[in-house]
Amino acid sequence: MTTVPVEVDDELLSLADAQAAQAGMPRSEVLAAALRRGLGGGRLAFLLAQARTGPGLAEAEAMELAAAELAAVRAERRVG
Repeated sequence: MTTVPVEVDDELLSLADAQAAQAGMPRSEVLAAALRRGLGGGRLAFLLAQARTGPGLAEAEAMELAAAELAAVRAERRVG
């Protein structure tokens, strides 16, 4: 893993800290997940690719994924 110095807006960092506290995760994991989603490498992209070639998603897994993606979009709208 590589450490990269990045300037982050204070409001955005506060959102990341709040999400980290709520999820019980380190800030770095929350920021990495946000980057993955933003760059198209998130869980959604992985699961969609898997669904095309595998057995598909269970209903509970699909609902969990949809809720997580909705929360991410709402967080991005609050920042933007």
